[in-house]
Amino acid sequence: MADMSIAHFGTTLIEAPAPEGADQAGIPKTGDLEATDRFLTLFGAEVYITNMYPGIGRQYIYRRGEFSDPDYFEKDTFTSYTAVPVPPAGKPRVGDAIFRLPHRDPAGIAQVLLDENLIEPLSSFDDFVSGAASTLLFTGPDHQMYELIQSSDRRSENHRVYIWTAQEDLEPHIEGYREHFQTESKGTEDFYGSGTAHLLVREDPGITIALLTGDVAPKHSFDIFRDAGYSHFRLGAPDKKQVLANSIEAFPDGGGDVSYVHFQNSYLELVQIGTAIQE
Repeated sequence: MADMSIAHFGTTLIEAPAPEGADQAGIPKTGDLEATDRFLTLFGAEVYITNMYPGIGRQYIYRRGEFSDPDYFEKDTFTSYTAVPVPPAGKPRVGDAIFRLPHRDPAGIAQVLLDENLIEPLSSFDDFVSGAASTLLFTGPDHQMYELIQSSDRRSENHRVYIWTAQEDLEPHIEGYREHFQTESKGTEDFYGSGTAHLLVREDPGITIALLTGDVAPKHSFDIFRDAGYSHFRLGAPDKKQVLANSIEAFPDGGGDVSYVHFQNSYLELVQIGTAIQE
């Protein structure tokens, strides 16, 4: 049993529609879905939940470790039959998210993933594997950007989400996360020379939201089914009803523990802190 405020994040992938009458579950994983499955398997994750949505797409939720592990995470790989590539902007778009992935042998797994052509390093690979750099920024086979780092015993270090943010939105967004999610401002960091990360930290349940400012393009849309590469993540609130009143419903939650909302420029799986999840 664990609090539902776990490290859970996901990305939309393109998949061709299933043939009429076909068993979705029986269709082999191909293309980006197959490569993402290999990537997550090598990373030590395994499929935890599988959902088939006729006419919409397929969902495979992977998890690594046990709920009690400080570096536990879940990755939601969701395919959409209607998704298309987002037009390139030549710079990050507002709302683009980057997820931190902790690993207990980060240099070793980085080499394995590179050898299988599953990642595209965006920061110095040699510096990372030699120990000269503590993090590696890369793009995965799901076209999601990740930051690889050594696992820590602090959940707030392992569970970090970067979100590109327009400068004019920075202060109200900082205030929004402080008011609704009990984060505290913990200074800034340089983000690989391309922006500034404004760190908002909550130790229990641990998470760091890092709002990135720099040269950004407008957000393309809020359509998680249409935009390939659309990212989402789970976030627990001490007062879920308050957040619901200050966000926009993405689609009905059906009365379950998880609500699906647009908060500021992010798509959230919103949960109440203290709500239990069981295997």
